[in-house]
Amino acid sequence: MSRYQGIVVLVVSAAFAVACQKEASINLPEPVGEAPTRTDAQPTGASLPPNHPPINPSGASTDVATDRPLPAGTRNPMEDVIAFKARLDKNPKDIEALVSLGNANMMISRFEPAQEMYVRALAVNPKDLNVRTNLAIAYKYGGKPDQAFAELRKNLEIDPTSDSTLYNLGFLYLYDKQDQKNAIATWKKWLALYPNAPAAADVSNQVAQIEAEMRQGTGTGRAGS
Repeated sequence: MSRYQGIVVLVVSAAFAVACQKEASINLPEPVGEAPTRTDAQPTGASLPPNHPPINPSGASTDVATDRPLPAGTRNPMEDVIAFKARLDKNPKDIEALVSLGNANMMISRFEPAQEMYVRALAVNPKDLNVRTNLAIAYKYGGKPDQAFAELRKNLEIDPTSDSTLYNLGFLYLYDKQDQKNAIATWKKWLALYPNAPAAADVSNQVAQIEAEMRQGTGTGRAGS
């Protein structure tokens, strides 16, 4: 695995965390805060949410909750699942419960239930870019990269400068579309809009390395059109 592949994987976990944290009025599951791990396996396109176990190296999706111990003092996401399900029984359009339940399911690798919750939340508020970004990430990990791509494109129709949308779209271009040219163009647009973002220096360095590898003919995927 080239050096840029390892670093960009670490960056997307922050994007998911930011997308969740921007739901300021919603009581979201608290992030676990453990550092992401790096592997030598080919990344599936993005890093995992906090406390997320590694994805199957084969890339196959899974909807089975994992029995991974939580760090001391961390609230178990299953407690949120139970609590927010009870709220939805009373009000199926409770957007706070829908988004929080989606996030809790993501934390325990239950991608299809997470997708369902985000879709229902978007039915209530279809212009919520952060929820749609979360849905795209859930689709990605659920083995539906084309649907993930479509959701991020919908975000850009609403806001062509959306931070987390452009950021994650670059990963989909690179790893799922194998399109280095559009990945670089997307990240360069993001860097121009958000030059002071915490991940900007890392992304800039990785873009430069991808370009260097493309010139040397050692890059990953195709050059794009």
